[in-house]
Amino acid sequence: MLLMDYPKIRALEAIPVKKDLIALRDPLSISDKMLFVPPNVLFICTLFDGKNSIVDVQAKYTRMYGDIIFSDKIKEILNQLDSCFFLENERFYERKKEITEAFIKSDVRKASHAGGAYEENPETLIKQIDSFFASEGGPGNLPKVRQETSGEQIRGIIAPHIDPRRGGTCYARSYGKIAQSSSSRRFVILGISHAVTEKKFVLTRKDFETPLGRVKTDRTFIDSITKKCKNDFFTDEFVHRNEHSIEFQVLFLQYLFRNELEISIVPVLCSSINHVVGRGSSPMENEEVSEFINAVKMTEVETGDKVCFIAGVDLSHIGNRFGQSVVLSQAFLEKIERDDRKMLDYVLALDGEGFFRFIQDEEDRRNVCGVPAIYTLLKAIDGGKAELLKYDMSVESQTNSVVSYAALALYG
Repeated sequence: MLLMDYPKIRALEAIPVKKDLIALRDPLSISDKMLFVPPNVLFICTLFDGKNSIVDVQAKYTRMYGDIIFSDKIKEILNQLDSCFFLENERFYERKKEITEAFIKSDVRKASHAGGAYEENPETLIKQIDSFFASEGGPGNLPKVRQETSGEQIRGIIAPHIDPRRGGTCYARSYGKIAQSSSSRRFVILGISHAVTEKKFVLTRKDFETPLGRVKTDRTFIDSITKKCKNDFFTDEFVHRNEHSIEFQVLFLQYLFRNELEISIVPVLCSSINHVVGRGSSPMENEEVSEFINAVKMTEVETGDKVCFIAGVDLSHIGNRFGQSVVLSQAFLEKIERDDRKMLDYVLALDGEGFFRFIQDEEDRRNVCGVPAIYTLLKAIDGGKAELLKYDMSVESQTNSVVSYAALALYG
């Protein structure tokens, strides 16, 4: 590599793997590599901020650890980072440009998590999802998909976006309700962008592909939204490439409707809105938020058919993996659940503003990543009722971390 005078590391995910080892991962998946480093090397990486020279890094390391670190060692670390495209330099920007152009030119967003988060072979995948329905905690065998439009209708669901291997029965609870109570064949999927974006919402016109086939994206619906907005919500389209929160929802929709008529989706990634307005204010006071939500509602009215909304979200993220030092005792896990359920009470009341105020009042200390999608869902659906179908959490003892999630159905 061409050594930079003031090296700068990219925004990476740092995931504790065990007590003395941290995995560095690229949230944009420009690189598919992971780098495993001990805490002292992680500290060095934090000093690559574009302002510190190698000499500066040496001095700060010595002050921190009391040991001398030679420049050759620092250069070795930089070379390892560069080999993974983890540094902001010309090599990284060329790689990003190449991958971005290939993605933009394609008319399909291909599956990025098959073979990892879920089975890649279609037949095995069907059996895997079958087991989520039939397992203890699931809703039982999948009911026949509803055809008629009369009677109580599902307006939306909340499902997890944790990997299906862990959250499968919770997914099954949500999607079982769509099969029972929704005659809609157009689904607005509100996922979460885990990468930083410029805009609060991210659209794409690309169809989505998984091992179960290809799902058509409703470009007419998306174009109608776009015409009503001053903001360009395609600015960050590239983050769709590897984001899992919509992919997992598409997978379950394909499973439900694999023997039925064609369905269509409107894929939307939602970015953080936790700090878009001051304390006690509404996100609807933010131009991007209000403009987008109103455009979705108006477009639905114009189509003449009610869509079904899907929020693919998780709830609390607590523990070492998320930068918090806690002891995951039974009492602590019970407190997380109590706080989650208090928050979900606002969702059950279809109170978007109350939900957001609750997050603000607790200063989002539980790292609830689903806030923007849940808020958008609640503001897009007027009236009706909701029910909690299942609450669950995944505890990782290895990283001393927990992620909670839930299944809810909203009627209207």
